[in-house]
Amino acid sequence: MRAEAFLEGHVHALEVLGGVPRGKVRYDNLRAAVSQVLGRTRGRVESDRWTAFRSHFSINSFYCNPGIEGAHEKGGVEGQIGWFRRNHLVPVPKVASLAELNAMVERWDEEDDARRIMQRALTIGEMFAVERPLLVALPEEEFETGLVSSLRVDRYSEVPPGAWTAGF
Repeated sequence: MRAEAFLEGHVHALEVLGGVPRGKVRYDNLRAAVSQVLGRTRGRVESDRWTAFRSHFSINSFYCNPGIEGAHEKGGVEGQIGWFRRNHLVPVPKVASLAELNAMVERWDEEDDARRIMQRALTIGEMFAVERPLLVALPEEEFETGLVSSLRVDRYSEVPPGAWTAGF
């Protein structure tokens, strides 16, 4: 996954939620965020863009252990993703555009507010209503999720050929 898509997805999710989670947000060791796993610890070297993003939104990340040791740390989330995929994306929906698919996903998300996970007393929507006031407000300034690059011009005020494709 390209970092731009990862960051754009986060911006959209935070806007839909209406704020930023106050506590730790659990992450797998995906390359869009993690440049290097530091041994068998939870220490990570994060990508520069992810560090800037987390700082902008004050996200407190918590990384799962790599490999099989960390598999149990994210089972609940992955289980719900699997439920969503099986119930909404199998078979693959036939759509005319990405906008149509996004509208379907938004509708399914709204419908899931009435769903109960297993035998829990509250629905998903009711549980979120309890948690919503705990979210931290979104920053007023937007975060640029696109690729950020700095180019040097030559003595003729031109960008040298090939400089635009560097890093893509």
